[in-house]
Amino acid sequence: MARGTAGAAIDPSLAAAAVLSALPKGAHVFRQGDGARAIFFVLEGEVQLCRFGRRGERVVLHRARAGEYFAEASLAGKRYHCHAVVSRAARLLEVPAARFRRVLQRDPDFAQRWIALLSRHLQGARARAERVALNGAEERIRHFLATQGSGPACEVELRGSLIDLAAELGLAHETLYRTIARMERARRIERRGNRLRLGGALL
Repeated sequence: MARGTAGAAIDPSLAAAAVLSALPKGAHVFRQGDGARAIFFVLEGEVQLCRFGRRGERVVLHRARAGEYFAEASLAGKRYHCHAVVSRAARLLEVPAARFRRVLQRDPDFAQRWIALLSRHLQGARARAERVALNGAEERIRHFLATQGSGPACEVELRGSLIDLAAELGLAHETLYRTIARMERARRIERRGNRLRLGGALL
């Protein structure tokens, strides 16, 4: 049973039909509009699912990390609805969509786990859509901490760079830098290394 570094495992019947690939940072797994052929499982690294906004800014829809599936919509759709770009050198298992559907049909336990996974992804997608609909950069940052953070201070450990966070929030990275600096000065947030949390002014 193949496992990602995060510990999650891919079902053995899927792994048997999967093709292993190693891709460098910046490589496209697929592009928006490509024919939907497979679902992918991340063994190592990270893949960002993204689109581009009206001003050309990259908007991250989801980050698939070790132990996670992505491109689930290929089970029902004919084409991929976004770009999949390797953001950290990755090892992936590519599972043909037809094989995946057969496993779902004959394995009720796996089907239940898959439903639970899709439910979590849907919750995350709704939070991201709600966040991007907010007008102000500061509102988006606070929403991000409130929905993704833990503890009374809503602390988040950033796994990528601030440029990655800007893409996830649908902001230009210069706007994000300026807003974080302003919020730090006003004690509305605190930044310690790769950790971001609500500041004393909001607690």
